[in-house]
Amino acid sequence: MLDPMKIAVAFAKIATLAVWFWGLLSFVMPAQVPAPSIGRMVVLGLLAVHIAESIGFAKPLAEDTGDSLASHRWQLLLFGYVHVLNVRYSRTPSS
Repeated sequence: MLDPMKIAVAFAKIATLAVWFWGLLSFVMPAQVPAPSIGRMVVLGLLAVHIAESIGFAKPLAEDTGDSLASHRWQLLLFGYVHVLNVRYSRTPSS
């Protein structure tokens, strides 16, 4: 049976990657992207928020899971709080 939380996390990761892609393309090829000025603002905002999340969440996640701090930093910079949800949810046993 499909787990709704895993589906939600996967969808959120895909959506986050799509926003990153749109925003980065707004810098590289603005003529080819719809609303490039909005895309640039969104990617800068996303970067700022994900940096803050990386600072706030990476160390506790690394301590809880035993994984490297660098791996959590990269995941948080890319996916933000979705990574935190994924780690926390994957630690809880399924019912």
